[in-house]
Amino acid sequence: MALLLAIAITGCSSVGTPIAKEKVNQIRLQVTTEPDLLLLFGNPSTKTLDASGAIVLTWVYSSAETKPETFVPFAGPFIGGYNTHLQQLSVLINKKGRVERWTLNDVPDEVRYGRHH
Repeated sequence: MALLLAIAITGCSSVGTPIAKEKVNQIRLQVTTEPDLLLLFGNPSTKTLDASGAIVLTWVYSSAETKPETFVPFAGPFIGGYNTHLQQLSVLINKKGRVERWTLNDVPDEVRYGRHH
């Protein structure tokens, strides 16, 4: 609820850096290394070691923007809402230091509140 209030007050909120699909397309299996990924995407949001000894790097970007109609006096709370966008890139680096696999989730969404007919 506090996040929704903060978004309503500020109008826009984001965490992380957008993940450009053009950069993701530069990832080459068994070729791209961790230093290559750092050059492309910056420091990851998380870096973990899995049970096999492989490294998992994850970058996350999220944003929320209040819709302009939310600020319409009296009607806003009934017709407003916000747009959200979530991106998550996860990359598995094998023991040889090369990209074994990667996944990109890119989910734009719309959240509406109030009455809908």
